[in-house]
Amino acid sequence: MSFPFDITSSIAAQRRHLADALRPMDTDARMNKVTQTCIETGGCMILPDTSGGWGPLYAELHMMGLYHSGNSADEAIANWIKATQRCTPIPPARVA
Repeated sequence: MSFPFDITSSIAAQRRHLADALRPMDTDARMNKVTQTCIETGGCMILPDTSGGWGPLYAELHMMGLYHSGNSADEAIANWIKATQRCTPIPPARVA
């Protein structure tokens, strides 16, 4: 069975396009864009508890198949951008 396009490369290209768009944005615009993208693509952003009570100690971001974390939402997003730019798509398996 073959697909009309390579899904892995398509997702990697979308991640790279998003990372390139996020890099020059200020903090508020980045957070809004990441929140919107998480909602649209089924991603997840967990923010650290800042009230001093019980809760997560660091931020986690899972978006478009790539996960990263950081001490704050800004750091998690920056780490996600770096990981996206280093990431290369895995070629699809060939079945004989």
